[in-house]
Amino acid sequence: MRTLARQPIRWLTRARLLFLGHEELMGLVFWAALTGFLGALASVLFREGIRLFQWLLTGETTGLVQTASSLEGWHRAITPVIGGVAAGLVLHFGSRLVGQRRSVDYMEAVAVGDGTIAARPTFVRSLSSLLTIGSGGSIGREGPMVQLAALIGSKLGLLSQSPVPRRRLLVACGAAAGISAAYNAPIAGALFVAEIVLGSIAMESFGPLLVASVTANATIHRFLGYGPVFVVPHMRFGANWELAFYGLLGVLIGHLAPLFLELLERARHGFDALRVPIYVKLGVGGLVVGVVSLAFPQVWGNGYSVVSTILNGQLFGWLLLAVLAAKVVTTAATVGSGAVGGIFTPTLFVGAAVGAASSALLHLAIPAATSSPGAYALVGMGGFLAATTHAPLMSILMIFEMTLDYEVVLPLMLACVTAHFTAKAYRKGRSVYEESLKRDAVTGEPEWHLRTVRALIKPTAAVVREHSTLRRMLEELPRRPLRTVYVVDERQELLASLELPRVLDGIRKGEIDPDLEVGRLATPVSFVLTPDMTLTTALDGFLREQAKTLPVTAGQWHTTLLGEVSRHDLLLALQDRIGGKG
Repeated sequence: MRTLARQPIRWLTRARLLFLGHEELMGLVFWAALTGFLGALASVLFREGIRLFQWLLTGETTGLVQTASSLEGWHRAITPVIGGVAAGLVLHFGSRLVGQRRSVDYMEAVAVGDGTIAARPTFVRSLSSLLTIGSGGSIGREGPMVQLAALIGSKLGLLSQSPVPRRRLLVACGAAAGISAAYNAPIAGALFVAEIVLGSIAMESFGPLLVASVTANATIHRFLGYGPVFVVPHMRFGANWELAFYGLLGVLIGHLAPLFLELLERARHGFDALRVPIYVKLGVGGLVVGVVSLAFPQVWGNGYSVVSTILNGQLFGWLLLAVLAAKVVTTAATVGSGAVGGIFTPTLFVGAAVGAASSALLHLAIPAATSSPGAYALVGMGGFLAATTHAPLMSILMIFEMTLDYEVVLPLMLACVTAHFTAKAYRKGRSVYEESLKRDAVTGEPEWHLRTVRALIKPTAAVVREHSTLRRMLEELPRRPLRTVYVVDERQELLASLELPRVLDGIRKGEIDPDLEVGRLATPVSFVLTPDMTLTTALDGFLREQAKTLPVTAGQWHTTLLGEVSRHDLLLALQDRIGGKG
């Protein structure tokens, strides 16, 4: 039995020896494919978790909109409230469980981090998202699915002992796998990460993304038998002269998409102003969804089934406009309350509704127009996605992969490009995903992390009190290679630093008494970083001090120790800035 138990470990060890030549293409392909496979399984578990919680609350496992329609009024109104409060309680008590560790978004881990994503904060936020979505919250499930897959990529990077650039690429592979699993769009999933997160479609990075994305898609749809997200019929596109109207639709969407994003931002600020616990905020957001769903059950969930209804021409007229307005309100309430989830799918919902409504107006004004309402809805989905993400190529490919109909390409290209350039004139050209990198995880205030060292701060590896002895210090230090130990007083004020190799060498030679107080040997710190210090100023300090790590304090005159920054992370951030990501 013991031999059998060790077989997986031996197999994994052999696999690592076989594939872990970090510069070998086969090794990278192996880990990218494994990331895609495990990321797909994580997505399936998340989906089934949503179904389980939905069943616990409603006794139904059908689509959320169908479930909402079948419930009594009071049950339909209270279910999102229960889910919102439960999701908020998970965040409230989960933050105590994870302590000072915060949830690192996969975009941050790739763009400015070292490819490391903590598991516990990710699980806490994913559970909270599951509770929100399973109870009818108007938010997308793709966000947690992508984050979980990215977490798997991060852990595989650590397991494979990959260098930081390779680890960041594996996180990106996980994100691509999550999107592919969510939307049955493997090429668009890879391109989304390459275009938005990595900012490059060089084959060195795009190839592994494709491997992970295709593997995830095959696992979900080929092996596990999950069907497509949207039921898309064959679309009838009109005469060539109607291309002009698709271009005008893109312009219209380019004006509306920034307003939608601004509404979400204002909703966040409005809920932030409420001085109540997070579970109360999420409960209020759920209450808005519950009350609106009394008249429009279509607002429950991410809206997959309603989008399919719009694409098939089964939702039109004033009811379509009313459902659109209701969905925008409930999405703003859910997102603004602080619920964890994605807005990718609600964006597609709004785009489809705007496109279908525009088609109805066009057919009233020009009866000779022959394109079907579903065609305008499909193009509207791509245009709205391009206007909010500023990734038109990804948007074109995603809609094309959903339909596999070449007729959609010309009107889709025209609408996506015009929507993208029109929307760029608003919000200083910022996309919806830039906000996740600019928002401080603690204060919630806007902050461009790529310009300062704030996002690079990590907990100090070793801190000791000034009156502690060297012997006690060595007993309490973590058992891993360390170079610098920071000396603080009772108020965590930074006093000095200690070069650990020199101390150990002195003790070994008998030149230093191990019962000596730390403060007797420590040397004053000549240079510290502050959270708002620019990257270039910090680099000057590293070069001047010839240091591998530097401490971070609250200010030059406020010496509370906040953490430390490594030279390696700083150079990675500067590389991204030079490469155009800032």
